[in-house]
Amino acid sequence: MDGEDRQARHDLRGQPDARPEDPAEPGEDLPEPLPLLPGFREIALRRMAAQRRRLVTELTAERQAARLSQTEVAARMGTSQSAVARLESGEADARASTLERYAAAVGRQIAWELGSSGPGARREEAPGDGRASS
Repeated sequence: MDGEDRQARHDLRGQPDARPEDPAEPGEDLPEPLPLLPGFREIALRRMAAQRRRLVTELTAERQAARLSQTEVAARMGTSQSAVARLESGEADARASTLERYAAAVGRQIAWELGSSGPGARREEAPGDGRASS
């Protein structure tokens, strides 16, 4: 690669590429490439969507138990009643910050926990398994 090509190399954001200019020295340990897992993205997205639906269902039940209307929750969140309705119906793919605001509006808090996943991972139910908690 000549000097002009090195100067023209940029990453996707238009920033200069941060890759080293010189290839690894012979005998130098290189990290193993990660294996390709066909279907991993789709499986992960489905699992995360199901977990979000369960969380939204729990939060909706908390709102109803607190005898709060969607309009009252929306006012506490600083949004519209229709946005709360979309969230509760599952139409919206809510951000974590939106779910946290909803939980706070109904007097709850979301406890986030990092867990293992994938083949052979043991799933143990823990108090903070990502569901609404007090």
